[in-house]
Amino acid sequence: MPRAILKPVLAAAVTALVAVTAASVPGPSDVDTAAPPAPPAAAVFHPVVREGAARTGGYAAEYTVYRPADLDRVPGRLPVVVFGNGACRHTSNDELLTLETLLAAHGFVVVAVGGFDEPALTENGSPSPAVVTDAITWAERENGRRGSELRDRLDPRRIGVAGHSCGGIEALVAGADPRVRSVLSLDSGFFADGTLGYGRENLRKLHTPTLFADGGPDDVAYPNSGGNYDLVTVPAVRVTNPAAGHTGFVYGQRDGSPDPSIREEAVNVLVNWFDFTLNGNRAARGYFLGAGCGLCATPGWTVTAKNFRQE
Repeated sequence: MPRAILKPVLAAAVTALVAVTAASVPGPSDVDTAAPPAPPAAAVFHPVVREGAARTGGYAAEYTVYRPADLDRVPGRLPVVVFGNGACRHTSNDELLTLETLLAAHGFVVVAVGGFDEPALTENGSPSPAVVTDAITWAERENGRRGSELRDRLDPRRIGVAGHSCGGIEALVAGADPRVRSVLSLDSGFFADGTLGYGRENLRKLHTPTLFADGGPDDVAYPNSGGNYDLVTVPAVRVTNPAAGHTGFVYGQRDGSPDPSIREEAVNVLVNWFDFTLNGNRAARGYFLGAGCGLCATPGWTVTAKNFRQE
């Protein structure tokens, strides 16, 4: 797993480029059906704030929060996505900085494992799913905490979990939590022999739609991604781009060379997946499902899906 550092200045650069290009994201899941449909999250782009999470309890990790800067421009409550790091880094929070910033820009609150001002360095840990489930608890408490800017702004019924590489194992285990509504495994998956302490029997505990995204045969997680997809019984999607390898989606590398466009494509996958599974957006659903799915038409990508109801 890579040990390259994404410098905090990148956050400022990304945030400086953010501009509002659409009005809103959907409100709570029980929103009045007579209300006008919300635009797809992919069409929404907000300025983003990156900040340290308030220390409101004894959690398994510290957290960094990415959220739309002007919450008054976001009607209703926001879905929450908890993100685990590659190498199971539980202290640092730099590796996924760009992906997490851009996901938040599309109308999500991202609670990322790791402290606000901790560099990636060479930290390398073991899976601890509690860092993900504790982040859900943090979000629930923050939603009700007096003085919190996020008070009554979060929708605890729309919680997603995601993780890259070793962090994806944490997210897959945390996916058994009844509070979770969606799971995304990025360049990850359980090993057949239970390496890292969690075996594929955990897949039976999943109860929500799950997406496996991988970088093809050069991705060390490619066999696990495919093997896990084959075994799950929940509605599932597998997407593959062999140009990405294990880290191309994270660092913007196509076939080993710098190319930010492949990271942009990965962001579209993240945004559309959580818009589909947390917000119920039909346009986002069509990005993955059906003969004319949007991602299917993107060069280099293959998409397979199972266990979804036909519409």
